[in-house]
Amino acid sequence: MNSVHDCGGFDGFGRVVPEDYDGREPVFKEEWERRMCGLFMITIGAHYSDDEFRQSRERLEPVKYLTRPYYEQWWFAVARLMMEKGLLTPEEFARHLAAGRAAAGNADILAGDA
Repeated sequence: MNSVHDCGGFDGFGRVVPEDYDGREPVFKEEWERRMCGLFMITIGAHYSDDEFRQSRERLEPVKYLTRPYYEQWWFAVARLMMEKGLLTPEEFARHLAAGRAAAGNADILAGDA
């Protein structure tokens, strides 16, 4: 069964090249993205597998999956896994969400995605 997450596996979409790409784009556009990548790197393997992480991202509703920046999807996927494994409480997540890059109104992103 194909879903919104399978677009990279479809034939015929051609090479993805962002508008005005000059080959010098930084890996991380903002510092919080670098920190998110670091959080992922120190928690994967110790607390969840690559497959669990992928499945956590894919449990986002399609509209949310397609409208969130790449590393924001990572943040919600890692946070979901940490809550499911008892490493982060929903209250702690809400506090970090309110203080972080994502707007507090996005707290519903995890609701109903399982």
